[in-house]
Amino acid sequence: MRKIFTLLFVAMTAIAARATDYNVAITVTVNGVSSEQTGVITVVENDGLYDLTVKNFMLQTVSGPMGVGNVAVKGIEPYQDGNATLLLTSGQIQITDGDDPNVPLWLASTLPPVNILLRGKIEGDHLRCYLDIDMMESLGQLIQVAIGEGWQMPNPGFEFWHASDATHEEPNGWHSFESATGDLALFAGHHLTQSKKAHSGEYCARIYSSSIFGIVANGTMTTGRLNAGSAIASDAANNAYIDTYLTDVDGNGDLFYIPLYSCPDSVAVWVKFKQGSPNAEHPYATISAVITDGSYYQDPEDKAYTNVVGKAKNNKIATTGGEWVRVTAPFVYTENDVDPKAVLVTISTNADAGAGSDGDEVLVDDIQFIYNAKVTGIKIKGQDVPGFSPEVTTYEMELNEEITADDIEVIVEGNTAHVAKRVTLVDDSYVCSVVVLSADMSVMSHYVFDVKSSATAIRGIQTATNRSASYFTLDGRQAKTLKPGRIYICRQADGTVTKVRQ
Repeated sequence: MRKIFTLLFVAMTAIAARATDYNVAITVTVNGVSSEQTGVITVVENDGLYDLTVKNFMLQTVSGPMGVGNVAVKGIEPYQDGNATLLLTSGQIQITDGDDPNVPLWLASTLPPVNILLRGKIEGDHLRCYLDIDMMESLGQLIQVAIGEGWQMPNPGFEFWHASDATHEEPNGWHSFESATGDLALFAGHHLTQSKKAHSGEYCARIYSSSIFGIVANGTMTTGRLNAGSAIASDAANNAYIDTYLTDVDGNGDLFYIPLYSCPDSVAVWVKFKQGSPNAEHPYATISAVITDGSYYQDPEDKAYTNVVGKAKNNKIATTGGEWVRVTAPFVYTENDVDPKAVLVTISTNADAGAGSDGDEVLVDDIQFIYNAKVTGIKIKGQDVPGFSPEVTTYEMELNEEITADDIEVIVEGNTAHVAKRVTLVDDSYVCSVVVLSADMSVMSHYVFDVKSSATAIRGIQTATNRSASYFTLDGRQAKTLKPGRIYICRQADGTVTKVRQ
């Protein structure tokens, strides 16, 4: 009988601990310089807590890849925001050696404990995280690890390129006429090249127009694939298109689309635009972005499409006088009942087909989707927090009611921003912690409210002389012991609230 109960206990433990491996894209930024790789992230759920491990973490250096080790963050208490499970924590961890037999040496055994800050989410089948690793003491580096694709553009600075044919290149993730389809693709010419006149980094993309048989062909670059199907420039047979069901790959082995699993507020890009010859009737370059469910879509449209989630367009990009200018386009979302799965971004030297001039040129760099997460107001029990300002992170107020997390209303600018709330009773106050995250996890703000309430009087009777400071982690949990390197919210005996690093 004892053996039966032992086997039952082991089986129940196995059910309680659930592990998921995510084979994902990883962007590693070290002191402002980014590199891309793929890796395996393991997430284990056990009795309501989460462990997240970056397996066999590597750093890309000028002399080649360098093995760091396994980065494990354990015991994360999650928040739930709709369908998203939010994982927020900070602290100090010890990196351990990896197990990849192809890596001859791991740095982990030589490293002291490092401070980390994790903000991430699991939403459906997708994992998105930002993990900040402070290695200033050991390697003189601040490392930011962006985990998971489908929220931002790959190769946003146009630093990485692949061969599109024997003599030309395209930036990774982007395509022009060199890889176009259509009956007239061979006659479309070349309209895209690498340029060192970058806004940041070493390279940017240069898109340029040309005259072919007396007809101006606009320079165009897209995350999908171009189709050259007509000699009439305005014919919809000339388009950029995506279809996630197609298996064709480009010269880098990538499919002709960019995955996108969220709904950004806008798209932003740095451009330097000039016209070969001034054209007052057609003076603008253009950028458009269309989020779809992944089934076939083309721009310009040849019919009404019901698979569109949202669109953004800026077709008023004027000449920039030789200067880099940041331009944006807000997304407008449809009422179509479809989920975002892919995005088609297209940039052209003229907003009108065939209407530019020979020699038009757009330099393009540093493109990104913008996810707003600005807090414009907070209410507790329906009352505005007095004097609230997005830049001020700690507050004190008084209410004569009990408070739960559901009593906190956070007003946020942002289509898909996430809000995590936690309330802890300390003495005669409710300490309310509010964390707001952008949908891509890149931006985080944290607010703490010390709410004195007579509703706590029976449970919280203490004399002022007996009170001591209380500490809370960034995810709102009261800390019984303080760990080195962790950032805490400190509530003093007099009720004042400050942020401290232990």
